[in-house]
Amino acid sequence: MKKAITLQYLTMLSKARKKTRQTDPSINGLVWRISETGTVSAAYRLGASETRKDTVKVFRANMQLNSTAFTEVRKKAMEMELKVISGESPFDEPASLKKDRYTIGEYHLVFTQDRPVDQYVKNRMVKKIENSIKRDKVVEKWMMNRVVGSKGTQPILLSDVYLDDPAIPRMLDRVLNEVINTGKGKENYRKGLAMLKRMYKNARRNKVINGDPLEELESFTFRSTRARDIPPAELLLILKECRRLAAGEGVYAGKKWMRLGLMFEVKALLGCRLKELNTVRKEQINFHTNTITLSAIDTKTRKPYRFAFPDEVGDLIKRSPAWNEPHNDLVFGIDNKFCTSCDKEWHEMLDHIGLWGNTTEIEIEKKRILRNRSMSELSHAELSYYENCAQQLSELKLSRARGHDTRHAFATDEMRSAIDHGLVVSDRDIREVAKGAGKGLQHSSVEMTMHYTHMDDDMKRGLVANRINSLKQISGSTE
Repeated sequence: MKKAITLQYLTMLSKARKKTRQTDPSINGLVWRISETGTVSAAYRLGASETRKDTVKVFRANMQLNSTAFTEVRKKAMEMELKVISGESPFDEPASLKKDRYTIGEYHLVFTQDRPVDQYVKNRMVKKIENSIKRDKVVEKWMMNRVVGSKGTQPILLSDVYLDDPAIPRMLDRVLNEVINTGKGKENYRKGLAMLKRMYKNARRNKVINGDPLEELESFTFRSTRARDIPPAELLLILKECRRLAAGEGVYAGKKWMRLGLMFEVKALLGCRLKELNTVRKEQINFHTNTITLSAIDTKTRKPYRFAFPDEVGDLIKRSPAWNEPHNDLVFGIDNKFCTSCDKEWHEMLDHIGLWGNTTEIEIEKKRILRNRSMSELSHAELSYYENCAQQLSELKLSRARGHDTRHAFATDEMRSAIDHGLVVSDRDIREVAKGAGKGLQHSSVEMTMHYTHMDDDMKRGLVANRINSLKQISGSTE
């Protein structure tokens, strides 16, 4: 006997769906979005198929509830689903009525449901698709809740703006100015803008809008304010400490430290990204040609690349314990698992060098304050001391070189070597050297490599000296 579909049964289905992150096939067509003000935007799709050949009919409705309580919102949504299963329209409006205009928030629901999961994370390097989708949801929520204007005393959110509003680019410029002025949300804006562009292309393809106002809007790339060069003297100390890590000397005992030391040193010498080196497998390394071949899925640029290394780097790679582990395919991993918390280990390694303070002592002090207690249980004096420790830790890490700064040091050393050998005389020569260094860094533009190149005073003096010598040679040949 078929189970009777009641409101209680649907509530149980919804709770199970939330827990397992899966959708029940009997109520797959209905989607709803709940705002902070208690507004429910709902859509129901008919005739949708995986091949996307059938016609998709979308019914829309907005409901303002008297109460913002989550339980009441869920109850209302469940009642709509009950209507759908009973064969009725889930909305009060006639089923044949179709909206002519959508707000960005309304069409975003249709857009996210119109894409399969594999396309949602298409060409994504992240292995865990669920975590990747979760991060995208956070970005989308952040973007939809941006204030882009006001109507009287009420703020206008981006999700409430109509999709065909010609002022959309100007509103996004306002969001961009807010991000630049506050310094917060840079990555959310970059990813959110890319999501909006995909959504507008989808709307234009489905003839929901006639033109795409974001077609000519260029993506804004934020340059890191923390990026810096690592001077050769400091880089030499770091490489020596990496050797101690790899050798397991002193405090560096264990397989994890040994692999991290080798990975940090190889990364600094080759100028590659940590995530790419962290996932290198044994079959990708050829010691006959001294190359590391990465497939398109293993690189950030989604293009295959091959690193060439000298024999000295090859000797470092051969020292990895993974070569004696037949069950382990990763060169710098343990039991086919990537090295995690590399940032924490990097700063712990810098602590042992002793030139840039000690983050470990501050971390221990923070843990001592919170021992077997929560933040709400701390006294005012303890909370103030804890916040002071957190501020000190943040400032100390900001003053240090990051692990990613070894790529900046790689590009800067290339430029420094070219200047010392008299190969750089003009700005054109600078760009040519940066172009060559960018190939090793897998950069798609010279401008990005120029951002990685940090000219210090000695390099500028050498550049002027090269120009003077060049002029002397020209005047001597003229005479």
